[in-house]
Amino acid sequence: MGKSEPQLPINHRQNHQNQQNRNGSSLFSQCSMGFSRFARLFSFKCVFVLILGVAVSLSAIFSVFHLHHRQSGFDASRLIKEGATVQAYFKLEKPVSFLISQITRLEYDISGEIGVPGTQVAILSMHEAGASNWTEVVFGVLSKPMNSPINSISLSVLRFSLVDLFTQSSNLTLTKSIFGTPSSFEILKFPGGITIIPKLSSSSSWIPPQVLFNFTLHNSIHEIEENYLQLEEQLKSGLQLMSYESVFVQVTNKGGSTHHPPVTVQASVTSAFGGLGPERLKELAQEIRESPPAKNLGLDHSMFGKVKEISLSSYLYHTLDAPAPTPTPSPAPSPDQMAPASTPTPIPSSAPSPDQMGPTISPSPDDIPYRSLPPSSSPSPAIDPSCGGSPGPCHRASPELPPLPAVSYGSSPHHEDLAPSPQKGLAPSSQSLQSSSSESGGLWRILSPVLFILLITLHIL
Repeated sequence: MGKSEPQLPINHRQNHQNQQNRNGSSLFSQCSMGFSRFARLFSFKCVFVLILGVAVSLSAIFSVFHLHHRQSGFDASRLIKEGATVQAYFKLEKPVSFLISQITRLEYDISGEIGVPGTQVAILSMHEAGASNWTEVVFGVLSKPMNSPINSISLSVLRFSLVDLFTQSSNLTLTKSIFGTPSSFEILKFPGGITIIPKLSSSSSWIPPQVLFNFTLHNSIHEIEENYLQLEEQLKSGLQLMSYESVFVQVTNKGGSTHHPPVTVQASVTSAFGGLGPERLKELAQEIRESPPAKNLGLDHSMFGKVKEISLSSYLYHTLDAPAPTPTPSPAPSPDQMAPASTPTPIPSSAPSPDQMGPTISPSPDDIPYRSLPPSSSPSPAIDPSCGGSPGPCHRASPELPPLPAVSYGSSPHHEDLAPSPQKGLAPSSQSLQSSSSESGGLWRILSPVLFILLITLHIL
């Protein structure tokens, strides 16, 4: 009995394994039978049609969602978008569904603000701007007709208008009762590029100063505009400018966008005392040229990124080769230069020369009837040969002054004809007036008896 007892569990295990094998084989046979039945029920054609139906259903579902998205925005045709060489963007606090019905009115208002001859305005797209009551509007300016380019004069006027709208020098005025007030104006595309002078620039001059150097930043014009004060302060620190020196920049995007990078910064340095001297320009050129890349011209990497393509302008580059100015001793002043300047003396009015006055005819004693006068107690005047040998006072002109006009003592008609007429603009001096008065008094004393005798004779006759 002791040997037969341990064989019982072994036989039990073998029976259990045999039963499991029979159960597994039956399950496999059942599955194979199920697949065979499925294959008999569904042929290859049925499977293909089923897959095709599922694909059509999914496409229909996606089409419904896409149609709903199209109804929540607007996009112009590809031909109009490609023909708009000038594009700009702004936001309106209105829902898209409302603005779609007002596209014609919106185009009319924009054209009235910035329209130029030979162009037309078209709305390119309208989409929700995050919030349901804000809409992003993109419009374009097309030539009219579309197959011809916009002329250069219209482009210049249009560029000026768009830059003023971006810098908020002017406002885009729309029908306020319909559209409200636009905001966040940006220029997206403009042929020939866009150059902006930041409105916070410290330079008050209307004429931009001479550009000294250029560099490139991976920023947009809009970002430079917002962070201009930091850009100016960091450049002043990086270039080690004096307290009276300041930075002036112009920012250019070659694609004509204020919204997309990169930008080219054209920088200048101005002084409160006028232009910079050659020596100071040379110091700035050396500072910029020898600045290590890690210094980044003093700009913060986290705010402005890495400065690239630093280049000196030709004006600043030539200062590197200019020789340093050597001070030259000033010449000592001559004794004539050191003498004090004499006070200018007034020049008397010029008298006509004897050639201009004509010949002076002095009357002879035979021409003038006269009576003998009693001798005067005063001594007789000396006869000066330079006065023509005639008695009487002789007024000799100073050697520094022009000669005085000669006085004729003749009273006959032919004497008066020969006497020259006085010239205009010649003021007689006081000495000549005194001489004329004294000579006329002596002449009257001589002629008065003669006239008295003539009057008596005429009365008797």
